[in-house]
Amino acid sequence: MRLHLASKTFGVAGRAAANRQRNIRSIIPRMWVLLLKKTVTLLALVEPFGLIPLFIQATSDLSPGSRRKYAQLLGVTVAVALIIAGMVGTQFLALLGLSLGGMRVGGGIIVLIVAIAMVLGQEQAVKRTAEETSAAAEKEGYGIVPLGIPLLAGPGALSYMMSNGPVHQTEDVALVLIPALVIGVITWATFYSAANTLRRLTPARLNVIERLTGFLLAGLAVDMMAMGLKELFPRLA
Repeated sequence: MRLHLASKTFGVAGRAAANRQRNIRSIIPRMWVLLLKKTVTLLALVEPFGLIPLFIQATSDLSPGSRRKYAQLLGVTVAVALIIAGMVGTQFLALLGLSLGGMRVGGGIIVLIVAIAMVLGQEQAVKRTAEETSAAAEKEGYGIVPLGIPLLAGPGALSYMMSNGPVHQTEDVALVLIPALVIGVITWATFYSAANTLRRLTPARLNVIERLTGFLLAGLAVDMMAMGLKELFPRLA
C-alpha cells in the first residue's frame, strides 16, 4: 500500500515537473519573439541613423573625448526615457483615466503617421521641427533636449512603450528593460562611430533603409491599433 502511494506520488510529481518544463519551453520562444518585435519596432521609431548628420553638426567643434561623452549621454537618455515610459506608463494612464486600449490605438496612429512619412521620405517634417533641429545643432540641453528627447525618444517610441500593459511579472520587466537597453546601446554605438558610419551610409542608402523600415513599421502600427480596438470593442475579437 505504501509502495503504491509512493509510486503514485512520484508519478504526479513527475507529471507536474514535465508540465513545468513544457511551459518553460513554450514561454522562452514566445519571449524571444516578443523581445525581437519590440526591439525592431523601437529601433525603427528611435532611428538613430537618421540623426547622424545632425549629431555631426552638433559636435563639430567638440574634441573626440567630448564627442564620445555626448554619444554616451544620448544612449543613456534614450534608454532611461524608454524604461520610465514602459515601467510607469500604465499607472500614469490610469491616473489620467485613460484606457490601455485607447492608448494603443492612439499610439498606433502616431506610429502609422511616422511610418507613412518614412515611406514617402517626409520623416523630418513629421518627427522634428526646424526649431528643434536648430536647438540640437546649437547643443541646447546638451544631449537631453531636444536631440535625446524628443528627436530620438519621441512621441512614437514613448507611446509605444506606454501601451505595452502593466508590469507585474518578471517577463513583463524583461520586455521593458531589455529592448530599452538594447536601443540605448545601439544609439550610443551609432553616434560613437558616427564619422565612419556617415561615410558608409550614403544618402541613397539611408533613403532605402528609411523606406524599408517605414514599411515594416506600418504593419506593426496596424497590429498595435487592432489590439487596442479589440480591447475597446470586445465583440471585434
